[in-house]
Amino acid sequence: MTKNLKLGEILKQAGIIDDFQLNSALSYQRHWGGRFGESLIKLGYLTEDKLQGFLARQFDLPLIELLGRKIPEDVLAYIPQEKARELHVLPVERREISGSMHLVVAMTDPTNLMVTDSLQFMTGCRIKPALASDEAITFAIDKYYGSEVDEQEELDLALKDLAEPPKPVQPAQPVVSVAPVMSIPKPEPEPEPEPEPESELESAPAPIVPPAAPAPDMGHYMVALKKLEDRYENLVSILLDRDLISPEDLDELM
Repeated sequence: MTKNLKLGEILKQAGIIDDFQLNSALSYQRHWGGRFGESLIKLGYLTEDKLQGFLARQFDLPLIELLGRKIPEDVLAYIPQEKARELHVLPVERREISGSMHLVVAMTDPTNLMVTDSLQFMTGCRIKPALASDEAITFAIDKYYGSEVDEQEELDLALKDLAEPPKPVQPAQPVVSVAPVMSIPKPEPEPEPEPEPESELESAPAPIVPPAAPAPDMGHYMVALKKLEDRYENLVSILLDRDLISPEDLDELM
C-alpha cells in the first residue's frame, strides 16, 4: 500500500513533514521544476541524509556509494545518456536472479513508479532501485557519459559565430606632429605702397577646402579578416570530426 503513495504523502504519514511543508514543496516544484525530494531539501525542510535514510528504512533499499565505483560499459549501455539525465538515474550493476535479468539502478526517489516502469520497459530487465544522493548521481552521469555540453552545441556555437559579421573597426585617428617653431630674422621694412582706391565690389572670400579624410588603417581590417578565417577553419574541423563532410568533398568545394 505504501509503495502506491507518492513521496510527499509517505513523508506526511510518517510525520517527517506537515501539510504546510507538503504544499510549499509542491508549489516550489510546479514553479521551478525538478523532483519533490529536491524541493524539500532546497526549502530547508529536510536534509538529504535524513531523506535518504528514511527511504532506505521504509522500502528496505540499499544505500549505494557511486564515488570510486567502476561501472562496466555494457551495464551503462542499458540506459542512454539522454534518459539517464532526464530521469536522473544511473545503471550500476546487472544480476541474473532465478533466470531473469535484474538491473540495479541508482536513483533518489524509488517511489516514482513511472520512472521504474519506464526503465523496465526500455531495458527489458527487472529494476532494483538503489539510493544515492542527487549530487553523486549528477557527478557519475557526467563522469561515465561525458559532459552535458556536447559536440552539437559546439557546432551550433561555431555556426553562430561564423554567421555574425565582424564588427567594423574604426580607423585610428592620425597623429598631427607640430614642428618646433624656429626664430626667423625680421626682414628690413620696405616702403609702404600708396593705397589704391577702394573697389565698389568687395572681394569674395576664398572657398573653404575641407581637410582630406585620413587614409583607413588596413591593419585593423586584416585582423577582422583573420578572425573570420579562424571561425571558418573551426567550423570545417568540427564538420570533419563528425563525418558530416569528407576531405574529398572539401577539396571540391575549395
